Amino acid sequence: MTHHILYVPLDERACNYDFPARLARMTRDTALLEPPAEWMGMKKRPADFDRIWSWIFENAASCSHAVLSVDTLVYGNIINSRTHHRTREECMETLGNFRLLKERFPQLSVHAFNLVARVAAYNSDAEDPDYWACWGLKIWRFACLEDKKSRGEADEAEQAELEALRAEIPAEILEDFLQRRRVDRAVNLECVQLVRDGVFDVLTVPKDDTAEYGYAALDQMALAARARELGVTDRVLVYPGADEAGSVLFARVFNLLHGYRPRIYVRYSSTLGPTIVPRYEDRPLHEGVKAQITSLGGIVLDSPERSDCMLALNSPGKRMIESMEQGNKDLTFSTHLNLHELFRFLQYYHEEYGRPIGLAEVSVSNGCENDCMELGLRLGAYELLDAVGGWNTSENTIGVVLAQLAVASWYDGFREMPDERRLSDEFLAGSLTADWLYQSNVLPRFLLETQGRIDPYRLGGDYGETVEYFSRELQRLLDEKFPDGLRAGKPRLQSLEFQWDGVFYIRLRVSLGAERKGNGANGE
Repeated sequence: MTHHILYVPLDERACNYDFPARLARMTRDTALLEPPAEWMGMKKRPADFDRIWSWIFENAASCSHAVLSVDTLVYGNIINSRTHHRTREECMETLGNFRLLKERFPQLSVHAFNLVARVAAYNSDAEDPDYWACWGLKIWRFACLEDKKSRGEADEAEQAELEALRAEIPAEILEDFLQRRRVDRAVNLECVQLVRDGVFDVLTVPKDDTAEYGYAALDQMALAARARELGVTDRVLVYPGADEAGSVLFARVFNLLHGYRPRIYVRYSSTLGPTIVPRYEDRPLHEGVKAQITSLGGIVLDSPERSDCMLALNSPGKRMIESMEQGNKDLTFSTHLNLHELFRFLQYYHEEYGRPIGLAEVSVSNGCENDCMELGLRLGAYELLDAVGGWNTSENTIGVVLAQLAVASWYDGFREMPDERRLSDEFLAGSLTADWLYQSNVLPRFLLETQGRIDPYRLGGDYGETVEYFSRELQRLLDEKFPDGLRAGKPRLQSLEFQWDGVFYIRLRVSLGAERKGNGANGE
């Protein structure tokens, strides 16, 4: 019996549109139904959500579960949740579709996710309102200080800075920003009500690029208060993240359908790692790990014996840096973590228990730390892993690695399942290519070599040249790093495209050809 899951992603990017579908294809009894990609909009052009709503009602009868992005179905996508001009009344009318959906299809178990919109701490309008190019950083600072003042924690200097910013930021810009926040919060709170009314089985609220202070923190407090008031704190999950949510919620539904509660042993490379607050997040790393595992329906174990799988994390030694800063990383990347021990235990876990293993490289953000990945290569770790990742934020990485790990764990590492094993291996090969080779190696060189000549945010007429550059360099590195092949065969870059007309979001596929040296898919 095949279980059909209705899925509306956060936007059309590969991490949201492709990853959950590829995970579903690794299974033997789940199928993901999602709207055509051309309906999903592109960056600041919103999805055709009226058309998508019609599609939902047409397909809901054949599905047992639905994983639905509120941001897409109310605003148009993740970017439009930050840039829209919809009124509160318009949004509430759209939210009424969820009630109608549940009335017409009571069998449908709805797992909704709705972001707490970010306040980006930089001056760029690439993914935010146009005025963010000039005022973004000051609006971010204003939001942080406003939050600190509301908590009674702002000192006199900070209160004076707040008032100076209030006077400096143009009133119409500040009002546009604040009005949108008010609408977004009203939508968030109404979603909690939809949980109370039995429309949503579970509401997941990822906090997009969040921090300890700011409007995201204020929104979380408001959500928590409403969930307590309505008695639904057990079914409203709030934690950092965004682009991993579709994969995590697919894994949750998969686990529910199979009555599976994966027991996940977690191990870090550094002593302080679990306590370090990652960049773009608001809580210690281990709290984020626990939130993701809880969200997908698993439990955290601190010993390996009774575990179903293992999540290994290369965590920061003392502080997290950007991937592009790793050429100047400090001594704590060797004194405050031990990669040799992490990989040695990974090998031991494989030999002793033979259960699936995932590696999340989160010592840096927006890419992988090269020393970690090179050591893993030399030690043959990628022949033992079932999932690997190291992209964007820590929770983005951890969520996708865990989702693939959960599926692999249910199928016992895809033993006697060659087709699904190959799909999983090619997903892993794609992650190594995109997260490590692309983000941490080829991309920095490209930005340096083309500085002032090619705009990395708007490729335009340089698109073809850029594809050719990255395709050539990525295949060269795949040949160099994996001369004897990887898992099932020789890795080949099958396709590459840039999304949002820039080099920071990509859709790529890596195939594993049949030819490779050694015997068997695992190089044994």
